[in-house]
Amino acid sequence: MKTETLVAGGGLAGLACARTLADARRPYLLVEKETETGGLCRSIEKNGFTFDYTGHFLHFQDPQMESWVRSLTGKLLKPRRRHSAIHSRGVFTEYPYQENNAGLPSAIVKENVLGYLEAVLQGRFHSALRPPSDFQEWCLRNFGPGISKHFMFPYNSKLWKTPLRKLTTHWMGRFVPSPKIRQVLEGARRLRHSDLGYNASFLYPDHGGISVLPRALSNGLPHVWRGVGLKSLSLGSKKARLSAGIEIQFDRLVSSLPLKSLAALTQDLPASLKRAAASLEAVSIYNINLGVRGRQPMPYSWVYFPEKEFLFHRAGSVSACVPSVAPSGCYSLYVEFSYRGRKPEPAKLYRHALQKLGKLGWIRSERDIRTRVDLDLPGAYVVYDEKRESRVAELLAYYRKKGVQSVGRYGLWEYGSMESALQQGLAAAR
Repeated sequence: MKTETLVAGGGLAGLACARTLADARRPYLLVEKETETGGLCRSIEKNGFTFDYTGHFLHFQDPQMESWVRSLTGKLLKPRRRHSAIHSRGVFTEYPYQENNAGLPSAIVKENVLGYLEAVLQGRFHSALRPPSDFQEWCLRNFGPGISKHFMFPYNSKLWKTPLRKLTTHWMGRFVPSPKIRQVLEGARRLRHSDLGYNASFLYPDHGGISVLPRALSNGLPHVWRGVGLKSLSLGSKKARLSAGIEIQFDRLVSSLPLKSLAALTQDLPASLKRAAASLEAVSIYNINLGVRGRQPMPYSWVYFPEKEFLFHRAGSVSACVPSVAPSGCYSLYVEFSYRGRKPEPAKLYRHALQKLGKLGWIRSERDIRTRVDLDLPGAYVVYDEKRESRVAELLAYYRKKGVQSVGRYGLWEYGSMESALQQGLAAAR
């Protein structure tokens, strides 16, 4: 069998590519190993509750991209406002921590604010300083020792499971906001909602969870094979063998598979590039979702937990922002644990989550839990260590020479948004 463009992987990037090719009436075939498209941008509905695989809130910077998505989804996506927080020293402070210290013990507020002011002044009057060489140094330079010690260091160590001196700064972009001096001073004086950061507003449906987006992309889309994955790839002969035993001849390949997986499947990839791909690192997420009987206990859609007493790094409630994801008289919770290597024991994570959620007042009794959905997300966040930049560049350049475009969050082995994945799929098709 032959096709002009083979699209491997039915995540957002792959679907955007296939949709664009279909609209242009160009021959293609999309193959997705799961029985449902969407990749990690999917939802599960159980007993009246809707749970996403992890937090998927859609936000746009490009008006044209937003217009294109809305043309496919109609009125399903509704505007929402972020309400997120940080829990430390027994109190909740508004997100982001570096701007909002009101409510913390006075000694910590003083340490954080004075350290921040000193860091800013150092940066302004010592402009000849060399750029920070790693994430740890970047935090100290930008936020000072107090904010770094009380939030940036413990939270990011917990999430990335990597020494912070081994992390580069290439992943941050708009994901780590830097406030102005006035904002920090105001945030130390009084509790207030902040719009700092890229996700102050976002789109999310009333019903169906984030799955409405990939479903809209794939609605009526021909030439999509679900439950069929890529088993091996020959760049020289431009042939792909599928799990169904079929061999596909292609002119071009667009892959949204994880770059490590694509390299492992490529039979004629040079050994040096095989080793480069094998060295790429990522952290995985174990996500426990709960449907609970009772009134919504807190207003936060997500909360960050930097302190060691909490094994999870983030927890929240989508129903705090979108009540319709839970049945009447109920609410939803999710708890995220980062890990590397062997998957942690779910029973231990669940017991820990129950204990801490109870202390927070988010659950009154285990008897109130009506539904539980555990989701394991291997390789959810790619690690930007010192090896990533050069090795990813080598791999992508080699694949481009062979007529293969690797796209999407995992195809580019990056820390990207849903919007960027869609943009990459459109660009690959064009």
